[in-house]
Amino acid sequence: MSEQRVTLELSSPKNFTLIHAFVFFLILCVLAEAVGRSSFVQNRVPYQAYGTNHTQMEIQLTNLENFVHENGAPDCFIFGSSQAFRDVDADAFASALEANGGGHYTCYNFGVTGSQVATTAVLNKILIQKYKPRLVVIGTSFLDYTEGREIQVDERFTENDWLAYKTGDFSIAGWLTEHSYAWRTLTILSYSAPFAMNYIEVLREAHKWDGEIAPSGFALSEYSTNPNTPMDKGSVKNLVQEFGKFNVSERNLSALEQIIIDSQAVNAKVLIVEMPYHPALLDLKDERGNPRADRDDILGFQQNVNARIETIAGAHEAFYLETDAALIIPDDVWFDVYHLNRIGALLFGEWLGEQAAKLPNLISMLVGR
Repeated sequence: MSEQRVTLELSSPKNFTLIHAFVFFLILCVLAEAVGRSSFVQNRVPYQAYGTNHTQMEIQLTNLENFVHENGAPDCFIFGSSQAFRDVDADAFASALEANGGGHYTCYNFGVTGSQVATTAVLNKILIQKYKPRLVVIGTSFLDYTEGREIQVDERFTENDWLAYKTGDFSIAGWLTEHSYAWRTLTILSYSAPFAMNYIEVLREAHKWDGEIAPSGFALSEYSTNPNTPMDKGSVKNLVQEFGKFNVSERNLSALEQIIIDSQAVNAKVLIVEMPYHPALLDLKDERGNPRADRDDILGFQQNVNARIETIAGAHEAFYLETDAALIIPDDVWFDVYHLNRIGALLFGEWLGEQAAKLPNLISMLVGR
């Protein structure tokens, strides 16, 4: 009878290796985050990157964080496109409002160049839910609701993980962008991909905005142009294409209404303000230098848009302030025919604060809060 030997051999379970790998991965993540938050890295990052690759907007987000650190959460936000960004001195508006009995405010201008109203609605929702201001000012004009704007969609905003995450659509990438400095550092490095991974080009693009944005968010450029100089043919052609057949962008009007609803959901009062433009904007000429026949069509389109905005504002008990035709803005304070420069923004900001203070229902609501 043969003797059988039985041996006991101990082996590590397969999942123990996976646990080791997971722990090692966590350690790497912690180390990466520590490096990402270090002054060595942060001193070399011009702004926090949120994946939009929109330099001015992401600088605005970083700038806003600094503003909140210095002043606390803003009592008032100004939202809109480059018109709001360049046309409204937030400090002058707040000072004029207070001087005329509207109460004390800290105000931040979060105008974004190239933003459509639909984009502004997303940014508005994120920021007002976070900071819960008392007053939301929406800077807009008929140029925001042209037929061309109806079909233009900026995928940097519609396909962005962070914006989707902040508005309720969870994703790992969105969560990492919100919470991880290491992830944001990798994101800004990825912006150099179109430049053969030359990070210097990303820094160069960021530095174009050095000294161009005030601590409270509005544009500081004092560049001026003569608005009475005839627009070049290319600019006229682009503007005419924007108007198309003078149909109104229902998508952006709906977005305006959503901004009002979202703002009022945090008990903010809403003031919609028509942004100014120089009369020369309407002096479009044909290739022979003769006035175009569609000037009256443009004016009719503007009146149609303003009437629609007034209806929306009235339906939601928001306030709508059209720019007074008697408001005199000197020719030497225009950045171009539909943007003001730094000095023009000071003048318009003061005017806007004074006019807002004359809206008794608005002021009584604000002071009573």
